[in-house]
Amino acid sequence: MAYFQENEPCLVVREGTTPNSGLRRGQVGALLALAAHFIERHEPAIVSLPTGYGKTAVLTAACFLLQARRVLLVTPTGPLRGQAAKAFRSLETLRRLTALPGEADLPGPRVTIVEERIGSPEAWQALEQFDVVVCTPHSASPEMEGVPPPPDGLFDLVLVDEGHHSPARTWAAFIRATPRARHVLLSATPFRRDRRQLPGRLVFYYSLRRAVEENAFGKVVFCPVAVDPDELPERRDATLVARAVEVFRRDTEAGLQHRLLARTERIADAERLAAMYVTAGLRVEAVSSRRSRQQIEDVESRLIAGGLDGVVCVDMFGEGYDFPKFKIAVLHSAHKSLVPTLQFIGRFARTNDQHTGAATFLAVPREIDAESTELYREGVDWDILLADVAEARQGLAIRERETLQSFAQAGNPSADYEAVNPGAFRLAQHIAAYRTGQAPNFDIAPETLKSLQVTNAWRSDDGNTYLLLAKSVRSPIWYRDDQLVDAEHECFLLKYFPASQVLFITATERSERYYAELLEVFFEGRATPLAFEQIRKVLNGMTDQEFYSVGIRSTSPTATAESYRIVAGSNADRGVRDTDAANFSQGHFMGRGQVNGETEVIGASAGGRVWSNGKLSIPDILDWMEALHGRMTAAQVNIGRSGLDLLPYGETLQRIPASTFMTDWSKNAYRDNPVVFIGEGADAFRTCILDLEVSDIVVSADGSALTFRLGDSGQHQQVQYRLNQSPQFLLMNDEPLMHVVAAEGRRESVEDWLEDNGLIFFTKELDSFTRSTLQRRRASAGIRPESLVVHNWDGCETRVEFDSANPGRMTVQRFLRDYLLGLPGNSFIIYDHRSGEAADFIVAQAMPANRLSISLYHCKGAGGSVSGERIDDVYELAGQSVKSGRFQRKDDLLRHVERRTLARTGRGHSPFLLGTRDAALELLRAYDPIAISLTVYAVQPGLSAGKLVENVKAVMAAANDSLTSQGVELRWLTSA
Repeated sequence: MAYFQENEPCLVVREGTTPNSGLRRGQVGALLALAAHFIERHEPAIVSLPTGYGKTAVLTAACFLLQARRVLLVTPTGPLRGQAAKAFRSLETLRRLTALPGEADLPGPRVTIVEERIGSPEAWQALEQFDVVVCTPHSASPEMEGVPPPPDGLFDLVLVDEGHHSPARTWAAFIRATPRARHVLLSATPFRRDRRQLPGRLVFYYSLRRAVEENAFGKVVFCPVAVDPDELPERRDATLVARAVEVFRRDTEAGLQHRLLARTERIADAERLAAMYVTAGLRVEAVSSRRSRQQIEDVESRLIAGGLDGVVCVDMFGEGYDFPKFKIAVLHSAHKSLVPTLQFIGRFARTNDQHTGAATFLAVPREIDAESTELYREGVDWDILLADVAEARQGLAIRERETLQSFAQAGNPSADYEAVNPGAFRLAQHIAAYRTGQAPNFDIAPETLKSLQVTNAWRSDDGNTYLLLAKSVRSPIWYRDDQLVDAEHECFLLKYFPASQVLFITATERSERYYAELLEVFFEGRATPLAFEQIRKVLNGMTDQEFYSVGIRSTSPTATAESYRIVAGSNADRGVRDTDAANFSQGHFMGRGQVNGETEVIGASAGGRVWSNGKLSIPDILDWMEALHGRMTAAQVNIGRSGLDLLPYGETLQRIPASTFMTDWSKNAYRDNPVVFIGEGADAFRTCILDLEVSDIVVSADGSALTFRLGDSGQHQQVQYRLNQSPQFLLMNDEPLMHVVAAEGRRESVEDWLEDNGLIFFTKELDSFTRSTLQRRRASAGIRPESLVVHNWDGCETRVEFDSANPGRMTVQRFLRDYLLGLPGNSFIIYDHRSGEAADFIVAQAMPANRLSISLYHCKGAGGSVSGERIDDVYELAGQSVKSGRFQRKDDLLRHVERRTLARTGRGHSPFLLGTRDAALELLRAYDPIAISLTVYAVQPGLSAGKLVENVKAVMAAANDSLTSQGVELRWLTSA
């Protein structure tokens, strides 16, 4: 059988002209596009024609044009299946257009309808005798239980009517089951409410606006029906029925052969409404899925012959149904979304019947879903408004499709991942923003990303966007072998802006190490997070700002009493006080405002992150990135006024300050106390990250990097921190191996842990920086006199802090030790002088009113004779004092004492000079956190309290302010 190959229609198809066959321009364009598409590529072709625009002509003509051998036509419903079979048997449309001779000269093709579900390969094989097979997914989809796929090569052309259904499982199965066939999808609405992408390429789009302009789309008039909001449903329906009968009588008296279609959602309501129409004098029947096919065909015949004036339907005679006499629509129940609304309206806009006129829609406007509200305003011109609404929605779908089609495979996906569709991705509105030093090399398709295996990669045509899909395969944490594995998939979307050299990354796994790996692969690591001073520009141009979550960060990074304050609620920014500016800076905000007349929710943080609510498709995420980038890089900045203006914000760190001299761990380290193993195997040395010491900080001459030593008990690693490079932390040598026990007991390298958690770096001025953001200390009001404690150092070698070789020598530590042991009332004294110390001496004293006083003493030998000018004698003490403010938290102090005083074989520990370990721990546990007060003593006998110069006092005052803001007292133990 080769009907469509053997018979050539007299079909003149020329672009830009009116063909002599009578085909409309849109139909000509669709056929030309189909022919060109299948010459160039073998993938599904999507054709969009307005509802009622002669889709049958394109379906039938395409079979001849593509020289099909055997055609499978998939329709959504039984009635539509019957209509389509009738159209193919008669080829009436093409004969009427004189594209084919009459039936006497050329009989139609052999057409069959699949009514009973196909249950065997033999049932498919029995269809070989036909030219066209018409089915529904319910009767023939290989996804239906018991339905086998058709034999390979049985069909060489598959036509999908109402092609917007094709992403659905039962519809998509037809395309998968016929890989060698050509596939044509026709739809008036080639988009879906769920935003899932249709398979294939949109090859032709004939807009509703053009159809209106060429009078191919009939006049549709909306007639709003006003009802009392409190009216009972029966009275409301009676009002709609009465108005519909008036319209029907009017049209009949004008000589028009109009039929009425009333829509409702429930079968019981359909029967009730049909009775109401009959009582009102019209011949109306209810049609629903309870009717048999024969009964529905009988109703259809009586509608055509004039034996019925209309029907009440529950989603029958709807999508794709061709009956031009339907001209009166009554919405007792409106559709919930725009797509079926447009399709429903299209049933009434057909112009291929000489005894019909303008269509009338009746509905209660206040009951319409928001997406379609604009269509149901009184007095609108539906000819234009329908075109506008459909055009906007269609344009959005086309733009999304074009965006996705601009991505090409950048790697070689495994067989299991070839069918992955980026159009199905929905990513959270969250970006990590970076400043890069060079353009990306997106020609690379990496095979791995740390512990992730890259399965797919796509690159945009302009080379500025890259999409990665990766998976992690590993044994469950509770299983200690490799027979069981779990697989998790992650997605990464990178968007580079060449003009500004800004990079945005959206990721489903927001681990710093993965960000660092992406930057290393595609940018050779030349990237650094955007500082908050640029991130906050996402508010540029936003009016009517309202913030319902605001975070302010202590400018003392080691703050514990209030290291980070979150204010939540309406107008949260008004909770920021004038006095906060001295000790806090902006941390994050989350709120909303107006941008170009639209409400937008936006959040941003000092960590270089921007976010909003919801999940978006790839095209929508890219649009969102474009909008944010435009605001962040605009020449003019208008951020608006809010309570955030009271606070400073971190500035971009251009180069590492030469005065950087000290570090502290992140809050995560103090919270988790992760275990560290130094070395391998049985010789591995176990310790805690907090017991490691960071020392010997050296800043490079150009300020682009610094190095430091990290280690404990004589085992150290040399580590480099790079400002504008990713990853920022890099081990300088291979030995000794250092691993951190991270979440769920898994070990990771210390450089990976540092990359995820970071370090806080201090300058001698007590400014601090993390990542690429510098937090400056506000100028201090000065040091308070009560902070200076003059001590008599007679007999002390003030220039020597300690002497391990000669413990009896009267060094600063030995002198202070004797002094502390001589004080009455102390409960315990711990000598904690070693790497990871809280202080050289930890002293506890029970106080009246059930309170406990903890004192931390930091000692430093004098750099010379007693003076008030040597600032180097102050820097380190100031930094150590500020760091120890963390131990105001009872949990941190208790964990430290437990860990440091535990005696272990081969390990050093911090001994008790007074008291015992058990008694000390019992004492600490006995007090509520609020009953414990902390005082820090900076011990420097080389300082003269009466001769301090301004720069020395400034550093001392900054340290005092930092601790005072946390509720911690700082005392300077000096000479007179």
